[in-house]
Amino acid sequence: MEWEKRITEAKYTAPSGKEVSFLFGSVSKETDLKTGLFTFPDKDGAHVQHQGAGATSFPLTCIFNGSDCMEQADSFEALLFERGVGELQHPVYGIHKVVPHGKIKRVDDLLSGLNESVVEVTFVKIITDDVIPKLETVAAAEIEEKYEAFSDAACEDFARGVSAGTIDDELREKSVLNTQTEQIKSTMEPLISSHAGSYGDFLTTVAELKNAVNTMFDKSSSAVNKGLNTARFTLNLMRYPSRVVINVSEKIKGYSALIATLINQFKHDPFGTRNIANAIMTARLSLSAAAASVASGVALQIAEGSAQKDTAAIQVSREEAIYATEAIINLFELVKNFDDTKVKSNAFVDVNNETAFLLSDVVYKSAALIINSSFSLPMRRTIVLDRDRQLIELSAELYGSVDYMDELIFENKLTADEIILLPMGKEITYYVKSA
Repeated sequence: MEWEKRITEAKYTAPSGKEVSFLFGSVSKETDLKTGLFTFPDKDGAHVQHQGAGATSFPLTCIFNGSDCMEQADSFEALLFERGVGELQHPVYGIHKVVPHGKIKRVDDLLSGLNESVVEVTFVKIITDDVIPKLETVAAAEIEEKYEAFSDAACEDFARGVSAGTIDDELREKSVLNTQTEQIKSTMEPLISSHAGSYGDFLTTVAELKNAVNTMFDKSSSAVNKGLNTARFTLNLMRYPSRVVINVSEKIKGYSALIATLINQFKHDPFGTRNIANAIMTARLSLSAAAASVASGVALQIAEGSAQKDTAAIQVSREEAIYATEAIINLFELVKNFDDTKVKSNAFVDVNNETAFLLSDVVYKSAALIINSSFSLPMRRTIVLDRDRQLIELSAELYGSVDYMDELIFENKLTADEIILLPMGKEITYYVKSA
């Protein structure tokens, strides 16, 4: 039959040139589509913009059998940890240049699966075109410089673009800014509430921003200076949570929620159409500040974590760093699409290409720093216990030290009973540190 002719031997060739063949179970592949989804307040349905195909991944259950099945699986895992590009001869989908990605799961079932070891891994097809740009070396100090350049330009844009022509407009704009201040505070406060030092500074900045908003249109002072102060306080308020050392995923979730709230608020137009230009300027400032803050803050945290190889507390894994890069770029694209849509539909809103470029520079330089740093971060690995284990001796076996017991408890969400005795069949996730 035709389908039988398509099935070939499954084989992986590591970057070092070593090859290993394996048996396999059911196979599949996944391809991400790069699409932009846009909805509009007064229209049903959505507009979908197709931007091509993203990553293609091949999840595989690799099976080794025989009396030396464990040794075969050990050798295969060692090849997966090699850095560089390997080659996968997929049993169905052809030959591809790949890199292992995500969790590597090892299963040795000593009850019903004797003489058989299983390794679950996902291979991701890489781009092999000659036009791929090489990763740029980015230093942490450069990210700070890029952020400050963007911050200055964004403040000047806001000060020049926002205005109040009447008392009604003035009161409306104060309401807009105070509403956004409260939204920033309520969304970001949980991220830093456990960090006493930053929390106090954060609350002080909230108060300063509210005071700046209330005096922004004071006719006895320069409107431009008031606008600059308001913009600076907004940027500082948005920046504080990004610099607190907390879980990277939670930090990104917090900023994602804030960006979604600000965009959703604008869609419902609580500001009124008479002051649409001021509303756009206010939303643009807050959204661009959020994108720049989360990008630079996450990048600096990951870069610092990658440099602390001797620290027992592992902050970020290589997989989490790659996820963070994708999430940050997606948030930036969301903000950019919002701004492009509002500028296109409102010709009276000025466009400052320099500020847009500086924001893009912050985001993509931050993404480059994260990717560069990720090569020094540990990879996450998952095993299934083949017998009951004590936490202290398992920590010593996996890490060569008992210093990582707290990390094992936190990462695997162990219960009180499991801390005393880990049961056979329990999945345990730990980190393989880079050489």
